[in-house]
Amino acid sequence: MNIRHMQYMAAIAEEGSLSRAARRLGVSQPALSNWLSDLEGEFATPLFIRSGRRLTLTPAGKIYLDGCRRMIQLNSQMVRALSASAKGLKESILLGGSPIRGARTFACIFTDFRKEYPDVDLDFISGKNSELREALLKETITLSLYGATETSLPDLEYIKIADEELVLMLPPGHPLSYDASRVTPESDLPVIRLEEISGTPLLISKSETSYYSTVVRLLEAAGLASSVVFRSNIVPLLYDMVRNGCGAALIPRAYFSPEDSISIYSFRPKLITYQGIAMKRGHRLTDAERYLIQLTMKNWGAPVYLRNYASYYMQKKMEQEDSQLWT
Repeated sequence: MNIRHMQYMAAIAEEGSLSRAARRLGVSQPALSNWLSDLEGEFATPLFIRSGRRLTLTPAGKIYLDGCRRMIQLNSQMVRALSASAKGLKESILLGGSPIRGARTFACIFTDFRKEYPDVDLDFISGKNSELREALLKETITLSLYGATETSLPDLEYIKIADEELVLMLPPGHPLSYDASRVTPESDLPVIRLEEISGTPLLISKSETSYYSTVVRLLEAAGLASSVVFRSNIVPLLYDMVRNGCGAALIPRAYFSPEDSISIYSFRPKLITYQGIAMKRGHRLTDAERYLIQLTMKNWGAPVYLRNYASYYMQKKMEQEDSQLWT
């Protein structure tokens, strides 16, 4: 079986639909359906259960998919190695991330990475979360800095770097303002209900951000959806607009500075999002990629326990990869 057919199997499993998989692969649905029928006939066992419009893997399908993914990954590593060899390098890594925080992190780690791995070609590509996910699944990027509201992601493995709390930031002079000049990253914050800021213009992120749907759901529940006056996927811009009195915003606490006369409130339960590094499920990390992850965690400012967690995670992943090679 060729790699293209293995990609067919992976796409069907990931999309759960022949029509969506066909669109993703750029083939016709009848051709893909015939291919799957021939494959199941060859093995004399179904690989998927047809339940309405949804395709679900059978136990045999899971075994076959796992083998396909490992072969796709090995092929991808071979292609990257050949590409790097053509450039006179040992390896090539393409890291994805957001155009602001992702790019800033990449700038911080580039020099240290090059010192340790001068023969590895390291590059960066920015994009929206949805674009980065698609690139990881297609293996056009190797790893990606990735924001998420869950740590369990479909078809991706995720190493959490940091928890981030979404908070409400009020502009100077707001009726609910208070002196937040002594607030530190460890400080407990006063708690607020969104209904208390009725009538306040609201500034929110666009759908590209990982927590957009969470914010919209909260505003709708509080009856404040009509108060939104501005949207942007540039979080520093939203923060500066709060600082300049344009309205209130729900954004990560990490952007807050006690020098800006902004008031900051928490919610109960707290709204937590995550920052981390994502890779396609089954991806086999190279030594250079492991070092890149460690540098990223260090320069993202993750607490020590999270860095230890990443080391533990990668050790377990290496053990899992080694065991798979001999099964």
